[in-house]
Amino acid sequence: MELFNQMLAQSQSLLIVSLLISISCAVLCGILAARRGGRWVYWSVMGFVFGPFALPLVFLVKPKSAQDPKP
Repeated sequence: MELFNQMLAQSQSLLIVSLLISISCAVLCGILAARRGGRWVYWSVMGFVFGPFALPLVFLVKPKSAQDPKP
């Protein structure tokens, strides 16, 4: 029973750390996308779902210029 309690405590800690990383990646992706003219909501969701893997993708997407009309 003691082993089960230790495993439960470790899994809760891992869950909290994972959530904190996902939330921080979502915020960073959203901010970076907004500064580059992208859709911040879309990139925030991508940052939350994919975590650190979404951060480089924000930089790979071509930023929108101010003169591009929306289709």
